[in-house]
Amino acid sequence: MARSIAVLPETEHQYLSITGKISVVLAVFLFAQLCSETVTGTDSIVNWILDLTLFVSVIYCIVLSVKSMKFAKHITRMGFWTLKFNDEYVDHVSSASLRATCHIMVIGAIFLAYSGDNKWFVELIAPFGLTDAIQTLLGLAAATHGALILWSLREEEHFDEERGEEVVDE
Repeated sequence: MARSIAVLPETEHQYLSITGKISVVLAVFLFAQLCSETVTGTDSIVNWILDLTLFVSVIYCIVLSVKSMKFAKHITRMGFWTLKFNDEYVDHVSSASLRATCHIMVIGAIFLAYSGDNKWFVELIAPFGLTDAIQTLLGLAAATHGALILWSLREEEHFDEERGEEVVDE
């Protein structure tokens, strides 16, 4: 008989926090890569900063991904891939951020599908191409996903601290 491992809410909180950080780092990578394509002049300080940002974001994303692998043993209970959690608040934060990300992607994809090859849209994004617009949409979705997770989890910690102070005062 398989033994069920109980997953603590703190463990789910840590895993979701790492997922949010990975999303933000991915967004930074996408936006830095997009900016590096538009910057000309190979010897400018801006290119050096963008290249450093790309390098650091790749390394940090790898480090965070390796950290998230320690949660793999909880794959059946914690929703390692599905982001479904036992703790109600962590599950709420996860589902809210995924819903917002889905809406951004769907609305953005509909907009790009409808106006992607129209002359006015091509002129509007003149220095960029359609691929760059898709990359911007992905970066915006990843940034929203990660920022919502990290903001909501931070609010929970702040609420817990306030609640703890209230309990001590009584």
